[in-house]
Order: sequence, then C-alpha cells, then structure tokens
Amino acid sequence: MSAPTNPVIDRVVDGRYQVEAELARGGMATVYRARDLRLDRPVALKVMREDLARDDTFVRRFVHEARVAARLQHPHIVSVYDQGEDDGVVFLAMELVEGSTLRDVISRRAPLSARDALTLLVPVVEALATAHAAGLVHRDVKPENVLLSRRGGAVKVTDFGLARLEGNPHVTTEMLWGTAAYLAPEQVETGSSDARTDVYAAALLFFELLAARKAFPGDDPLRVAYEHVHGGVPHVRELVPTVPPAVEDLILRAAATEPADRPADAAELLDELRHLERSLTAAELDSVPQVRDHPDHTVPVYVDGAHPDRTQVVRHDRGRPPRGHGTGRSRPGPSATRQIPVRRDGIPAASTARPSGDARFARTSGNRTPAPRPRRRSGSGAAWVLSLLLVLLAAAGGYGFWYLTQGPAVHSAMPTVVGLTEQQARTALDAEELDPVVVLAYSEEVPTNVVVSADAEPGTELRHGTDVELVVSRGPERYAVPTLRGATAEEARSALEEVNLALGATTQEYDETVPAGQVLSSSPAAGEQLPPGTSVSVVLSRGQAPVDVPDVTGRTQQEASALLTSAGLTVQVAPEQVFDDEVPAGSVVTQSPGPSSVARGTPVTLTVSKGPETVAVPDVVGRQFRSAEEELVGLGLTVKREDIAGGFFETVREQSVEAGTQVPRGTEVVLRVV
Repeated sequence: MSAPTNPVIDRVVDGRYQVEAELARGGMATVYRARDLRLDRPVALKVMREDLARDDTFVRRFVHEARVAARLQHPHIVSVYDQGEDDGVVFLAMELVEGSTLRDVISRRAPLSARDALTLLVPVVEALATAHAAGLVHRDVKPENVLLSRRGGAVKVTDFGLARLEGNPHVTTEMLWGTAAYLAPEQVETGSSDARTDVYAAALLFFELLAARKAFPGDDPLRVAYEHVHGGVPHVRELVPTVPPAVEDLILRAAATEPADRPADAAELLDELRHLERSLTAAELDSVPQVRDHPDHTVPVYVDGAHPDRTQVVRHDRGRPPRGHGTGRSRPGPSATRQIPVRRDGIPAASTARPSGDARFARTSGNRTPAPRPRRRSGSGAAWVLSLLLVLLAAAGGYGFWYLTQGPAVHSAMPTVVGLTEQQARTALDAEELDPVVVLAYSEEVPTNVVVSADAEPGTELRHGTDVELVVSRGPERYAVPTLRGATAEEARSALEEVNLALGATTQEYDETVPAGQVLSSSPAAGEQLPPGTSVSVVLSRGQAPVDVPDVTGRTQQEASALLTSAGLTVQVAPEQVFDDEVPAGSVVTQSPGPSSVARGTPVTLTVSKGPETVAVPDVVGRQFRSAEEELVGLGLTVKREDIAGGFFETVREQSVEAGTQVPRGTEVVLRVV
C-alpha cells in the first residue's frame, strides 16, 4: 500500500529549518522535528494546517501565540525561537523537548507523595509566575501542557496559544477553547480569566498528582463545567488519607470557587507552596500514598453541609472500569449500572465524585468542625441544566444551541479505522462527526501512513466532536548514520546518541591527512538507515605513519641531507663543526636521532666534521733533546731520536718536519741529536 509523500518532510523552510520527521498532528497544526541549519540545533517546527493557513483569523491567532510565548524567557517555559511564513507554510520554531508529559507521569506513577508532587508542581507554578509578572495568563494549564525532558527531567510548560494579555478584550469564549476538566468557574460563567484562573488550574494539577484522578472527572463536558461553577473541589484526603491536612487546605484555598478567595497570582501561590514544603515534616512529605478503597468507588458527597450518612449511593458491579477513566471515550456496557450518589430528596447528585446543585463537601480534621463551602447556586435537578444552558448561550451565542442539537451532545458509533490509511480514517471519522487526533509511532509490521490503533473500539458510542486518538505508523524506526569523519571519539558518541544510535568498537589506522584521534570512517557508513540502538563502529586516525631514519654518518653533508629529506624527515645542521681524526672534513660525524622509526617530519640534527685536528710544529733545533721532546709531546706529536756521533752533547741538530708546518696530532717528528 503506497503512502502519500508529506511535502514538508525534507523541505528547508524559510531557508533555515530542515524538516526531518513528523512528531504529532493536532487540530490546527502539525509538529515536526527539524534542524536549524543556521545554529545547527534541533527544533520543534509547528506548521499550521494548509487550509487554516488561508484563513486570516487563524493565522492571526497562530502569530499571536508566537508573540505571546516569545515574550516569556524562563527555564521552565518552552522557548519560542522564530515565527514566519514561507510559500504558504505558516510556522513556529520552538525548543524541542523530547520526553513525556505530566499526564504520562500521572498515568504511570500517581498517586505521588507530597514531596514528589511538589517537585513537579513548583516548576509549573514558577513558569506561571513569570507569565503573570509579564501580564500574561496561560488559560489552558493541564497535564498535557507540562513536558518532562528525557535528559535531566527538566519540567517545561508549553502551549501558550490560549494566553492573552490581562485586560485584552480580544477573547474567544474560553469555554470553547479550554479543557473542561481544568476550567475555572469564572471561565464557564462569564468567559473571563486572570492570574487566579491559572492558580485554580494549578491547584487541580496538585490534586491529580496526589489522588491519581481528576478533581472533576466525567465524560460529559456540560456536567463537568457545571460542577466547576456549582460544586467544589473534593477533599483529597477523602481519596488519599495519607495526604497531610496542610496540603489539602492549600488545594481547597487555591481552587476556591470564588476567585477572590484564591492566592492573587502564581507568585503568591509559589510562596505558599514553598512555605508548605518547609512546614511539613520529612515523614509527611515522603509518606507512601494510601488510596482509600470505597466499595462503591465514589467519594462521599456531603449534602448541605450535613453528616455524610445522608448521602445514598446506588452500587454497581465492581468490574473493570470503563476504558478511558472518565475521559468520555466510551460508555458503560449494558451489564454495568452507573453509580449515582442520590440526595434524600431523590434528586441525583451531579456526579459520582462531588455534589450537584447546592451539594457541598465538608470534612472534620482533629477537633475541627465540618465546614461546608459557601453555596453559589441552589435549585432543583432540572434547574442546573437550564442554568448552564443559559451560561453557554450567553458566552457563545448560537454555539450553545448548536452544541445541544448538532454538536458534541449528539453521539455516533466509532467506525473501524485500524488498517486504513490516515486519510481514509479521517474521512470515516469526519462522517461520524468525530475529531481525529493523530499521533505518529514507529512500527516494524504496519506500513507507513496506516492506522495502527485507535483509543476507541469500533461501535463505541461517542459524542460528536470527541477527540479520537489515532496511532498512525511511521514505518520502521530507522535513523541515518551521521557524518562522523573528522570528529573526535567523544563527538562521534554524542552525534550517534542524538539520533538514537550507539558508538561501537573503535580501531586505529595511520592516515597522512587526518590528525590523530579523529574519525576516518564508520561502519555502517554515513547515511545508512539503522534501527534505534544499533552500534556504529569507527576507525580513528593514528596520524601519519612513522618513517625510518637512515644512518648518514660518514656521508657528506649534502648526501646526508638528501637521504633524510627523501625519507620524509627535516634536516638541521649543528652550528659548530668538530674535529675528527677518522671522518673527513665536510662529512657527518654524528646524527640525532640515530637510526629508528619516528613520525614523518621529525627533525634530524647533523654534526659535521672539521677533519683531524692539526698543530704547528715548533722549531726545536739547537735545543736540548729533553726540552724539545717535552714540547712536541705536549702538542700531541710523537718524537723519534736519532743520535749523531753518539749524541754526547744532547743537542738537536736537525728535525724531520720543518718548523711552522701544520700536521695532525700524533704525527711523528724525528730529532737528530749530537
């Protein structure tokens, strides 16, 4: 099955960003891994959908996201580097954070201890405090928008696309853009938001890290939104009794229904979190979470501040919970009865985890008396529907009517999409008015661009507008061997790890051009596609091969220099020549280094002979033999005596070498003595 080619892959956008691979695809844009060719670094390139790029309204919103996020510089905020448009491609260049989301942490590890939860939450609040100091409100704080880097575990807040300047009237109703489970009451009621709105959402993150479930679960966004306004955040100690009371108190205050009852902004919340951490004992911070196991799987709902025994619970079969854990992906099967807390007047509560209408939470801690939360609304079970409908209609105009008649309030059956191409799956979901959210994943078996799995089973009834996550195959996971020639061993290791490959065996070879310690070649070669984790062997240069130094002693200086140069060595001549009785003048007496193997280009120093050392023969005629002999011997000459007429007078009559003659030391001089 052939797959259409993505025209963005391998394209150099704006003459700068080399697009390498697709990472994820959402409703408005697709995110690619790219390389900034100018700065030679990886980036995340967010590219707006082609059809939306032709809509000026969406382009303005996209550019607004870039400008807002670019204003924020903080270690816990994903940086925006650049924004632009290139031949119809509208893009953002952002910091690439490879790792997981806070949602993954909650799914795998929650409930967390107070210390671990604070370790993750404090960086988020620090990032929000920076935004608030700049007059910006995020408005969409949720686990999916908190990233944890694979390298070092750095916490980063992303997606400031909903952010706006405080007081800016250019606001699309937040209810339409935000995430229902984390909307603050004022966002639902009036569409307004300020720094306290982010404080509210941060408190819900704290709750979720400690309780391993959302504070406002549910599969109906209408009901969830209603509970934000008319209910109150549950007491986390009802779910996890090991949570310290002071932690619960801070969550209740930060998630107060009335904005005026919360910390004024993230900076104030940050101060309270740090004070909280200092005030707790090590035992309280590190207490292993113990989740209370209610047989009905509900949190007790306290009605009108009364004793909890007034709450009645309709029990249900304790089978496997519906897939999606309250995300609205599926509904209970026919054999399961929904658990519904019921008030004494017979009106169902808003959900299984909190009251509806005038229902409120209260608790008793130590000698404290139950303290019900102030009521914001009251009325019958039907009144809340009318109340919320009016809110929606007021906030979104005709959207509310559309929502209840044609939009997400209407359900469709999930079609079969596994095995279809991505485009076929999109078409099938569009026909059922469901929204595809594409996540790309490698597969050794499923061809590229074919759906591997979906997070809803075929036939499952889903609301119109429900996001359906499609895992689409990217084909086999392969990484190209980077060009390593000229890199050091450590640089080669880093380059390979960056593309999920590993450095294998290293060998060494001599090379006349590549300096010692640098890579000559790799096996497999550069550009070859390999599975992740594959080892790549490299050959490192040992530098130039050594050369043999010839023995040039006894040769003339000219001959010696020619031999050494031809061997790849350089020649140096000692500044002073020396006498030598055996080596003629002009020839080499000694060399350094002598015959051996050395690096090419090594200098060899030559010492040149001046020949044998000579002395001037003195005139000794007429002198006594003994005196003449001593002088000649002292000059290094040898003396031979020949007597004339018995040599009785010991006087030198003749000498065999004429006085003043230069002769080598050791020369024999014959003296004739009378």
